[in-house]
Amino acid sequence: MIEKTKARRTITVARPKAAGPRSPGTSTRIENWMTKRIITVRPHDSVADARSALERHRINQLPVVVNGRLVGIVTDRDLRSASDSMRVSGMAARADLVQEDVIPENITVETVMSAKVMKLKPQDAIERAASLMRRERIGGIPVVDGKRLVGIITRSDVLKAFIALSGKAS
Repeated sequence: MIEKTKARRTITVARPKAAGPRSPGTSTRIENWMTKRIITVRPHDSVADARSALERHRINQLPVVVNGRLVGIVTDRDLRSASDSMRVSGMAARADLVQEDVIPENITVETVMSAKVMKLKPQDAIERAASLMRRERIGGIPVVDGKRLVGIITRSDVLKAFIALSGKAS
């Protein structure tokens, strides 16, 4: 793994491995299709840094990790609405927020992330991922081995798998 550190931000990128099954057309296990190049953030990273990572890597969700362990997930939508969420929660708590309190550089990921994260195991079937994504209307699910984050299965990964497994790839 490579860790890139800038100020308080650490974004971890695992070395990618080729996506696709070891035996073409035969494996539906998630580990054969998941994205292994995982872009992550930490709970105390800023919303601004997380949004920057999403834009730079052209992704829609970021697993939130502490020492390689998944503790949450934050989406593009969570990050875009972070300032408004802070204003609303501050008003509800009758807190005296100043403008500095609600700018993305001063809001931490942990204040807007979802701590209850749907996750899958590398051995789960790709059909399970597709079913969960459709039912929950989400674009990606972290993949964990024990408590360690090992990948993420995205809508694009699922589509790639189904096209390849159908034998009708063009």
